[in-house]
Amino acid sequence: MSAVLELPSDPERESPPGESRPALTLAASAPEASDTPPPAAASPYPTATGLKPIDRMISDTRLERIIPNSDASTLLEYSSQFARTFIRSDYNFCAAKVTVARSGKVRALDRAFRETDEWLTKAIAWIEKHNARPLVLPHEVIELKITHPLAGRLVRCLTQYDRLFVRTIEALLSQKIQPEDRENILANAEKRIRHIVFVCLPDNDQYDADGSRRDR
Repeated sequence: MSAVLELPSDPERESPPGESRPALTLAASAPEASDTPPPAAASPYPTATGLKPIDRMISDTRLERIIPNSDASTLLEYSSQFARTFIRSDYNFCAAKVTVARSGKVRALDRAFRETDEWLTKAIAWIEKHNARPLVLPHEVIELKITHPLAGRLVRCLTQYDRLFVRTIEALLSQKIQPEDRENILANAEKRIRHIVFVCLPDNDQYDADGSRRDR
């Protein structure tokens, strides 16, 4: 909206005695219609998913100091913000910790991975029973080091999570589930994957041989 000066019809005419001369006033003019639509807001990140690229993963130096059990790597595809955040912040830390795990801690980790894998498998099977219309989402790809078989199981959990992420979108758009259903499913999945980080934190001597955590 622009402001224009509105003048009296005859600005040179003197006002009659006792009549004040009209002052200059501001009038608002409506914007002119334009056939050109406003430019679309640019995405803050130039990626197909809209997710910020992972330039550097946290704990990369920690992982480099570890002698790996294997020298393998894999390409992980992901579309969710949770997967991106976990990969950047926690993957290298977990990969390093599982590689040096021994005795009871290995048993504790094995149990955590098994329970998470089983839950994700059941959740995916349940959501796929809805036979929602398939949806192809753009994804990002990142190469991850597999320093230990347990690190490979972590990659599997992240892959399962992202599959669940996409399947719940499909079910939601097909009106097979409600938004709160999707929120609850993903919240439970995220909680179980984060529990793996919790199990990774303590040192080996904090676990008994059967995998139970010692009282502190």
